[in-house]
Amino acid sequence: MTRMIIAGMLALFAFPASAQMSDEARGVMTEIAEGLQAGDYKGITGGMVSVGGELIVEAYAPGNTAEKRHDIRSATKSITALLIGELIEDGALKSVKTKLSTILPDEFLHLPKGDARRDIRVEDALTMRTGLACNDWVPASVGHEDKMYKTDDWAAFLLSKPMAYERGKHFSYCTGGVVLLGRVIKKLSGKPVPEYANERLFAPAGIEGAKWETTPTGHTDTGGHLRLTLKDLHRLGEIVQKGGQWDGQQVVAAKWLTEATSEQTRIYERRERYGYLWWLDSGTVKGVDVSLLYAHGNGGNFIFIVPELQLVAAFTGENYGKPTQFIPNQLVAQKMVPALIN
Repeated sequence: MTRMIIAGMLALFAFPASAQMSDEARGVMTEIAEGLQAGDYKGITGGMVSVGGELIVEAYAPGNTAEKRHDIRSATKSITALLIGELIEDGALKSVKTKLSTILPDEFLHLPKGDARRDIRVEDALTMRTGLACNDWVPASVGHEDKMYKTDDWAAFLLSKPMAYERGKHFSYCTGGVVLLGRVIKKLSGKPVPEYANERLFAPAGIEGAKWETTPTGHTDTGGHLRLTLKDLHRLGEIVQKGGQWDGQQVVAAKWLTEATSEQTRIYERRERYGYLWWLDSGTVKGVDVSLLYAHGNGGNFIFIVPELQLVAAFTGENYGKPTQFIPNQLVAQKMVPALIN
């Protein structure tokens, strides 16, 4: 293992023989790590990359350290999906086809019998297909998350919105639906979300100090704003890459991971597809078909997994609402993947 000091920060480069990396790939990884440490990728605060389970790069931009916990924004949603899988593994949630109104009767109490909103299922929130008039990509949307954050009860805000589409038929990115899933986790597990997440996911993975935000009503914000270190993000990526295992222990059920990371719906506005709160993409690079699985949070917070290459890359960033938040996508798709394919 070689250690390099750049701009007063420590970079780690480990090129294990088992990874059989080419000189080209080594050069690309070194270039990316040096660029991160020099602050060349403005607003991207750190990156961590492994191939075949072996650490290749760990680098932090000036002013950032390995101990810093980052607001990973909507990458939180992908972690919430893992917790829903734990409920199913526990037997607390029988099926993703279960209606939210059955689990959370108090939240739906104000809606009359026969109201279409009573038919929204767990699966609909996992796939952003609740049908509610909520679209975080459109600022004018009546259900937009920025409007929700200004209210006292986020669940009541969302469920006050009319149906804009047939349930389960149309993808519409809606943070409010994932917030409802947080209440599902609390109700069915009998524990606050942070406690359940620590017990079933973080502690078995060796992740400590995760910081969740709370809503005005005291519930956990499962749609965003979870704070984790770069290493934590990368480790969660490794767990997904390894079929739910960490250190010989099955942390997340393999069956659930297969479902969560398989295509569940199309997104007509974009080329990507969607699983259960995980993004999916694919393409051909140097004649080789590769797939990309990732969690994305505003600002440049990502977990990337390329199964065919056993590549796991995590990034943190602060480019909120800017096109530069997608710099990590470019680093993975345009530099890392082509270099690793020989």
